[in-house]
Amino acid sequence: TDNSDERKMFYTSGQAKDIADMFTFTDGYAVTKWSNKTSAGVSGQDGTHPDTDQPIFRLADAYLMYAEAVLRGGTGGSRTAALGYVNELRNKAYNGTSGDINDSQLTLAFILDERARELYWEGYRRTDLIRYGQFAGGTYIWQWKGGVQAGVATDPKYNLFPIPDADMGANPNLDQNP
Repeated sequence: TDNSDERKMFYTSGQAKDIADMFTFTDGYAVTKWSNKTSAGVSGQDGTHPDTDQPIFRLADAYLMYAEAVLRGGTGGSRTAALGYVNELRNKAYNGTSGDINDSQLTLAFILDERARELYWEGYRRTDLIRYGQFAGGTYIWQWKGGVQAGVATDPKYNLFPIPDADMGANPNLDQNP
């Protein structure tokens, strides 16, 4: 495994890689992506609740959306630019060009994986997996998928969230999602 990717921010000391019990904190690696530090490295003012800004729009997300759109046949962009944007992200992650990819490596599968590496813990993964047809069903299995430690295929109905009861009650014309 290439350990030069600086996006690998996990706490592993005393942690088991696999999750045998979802409610045991030491099962699974802990994420250290977020901290309550200012840009100067000083601790935030509130020791209990982070007071650092949360980015809403990330250039990395826009670059990866661009690359995905080009690979899916979108017009107005180019494969050359898409590759350049992806490698720009990887240059930052690898602190140089050692992580660059070539044109033949620029695939939709690579973009899905790169989104996982770049945007983990930012709330994109579920939507990405649904868009790629890998959230429900048995194409892609992960630990605890379907509530089973080894992971199992799930019903496609889980691609949609249920409409909240308050919304259903407020509008009798709505039909509940399956």
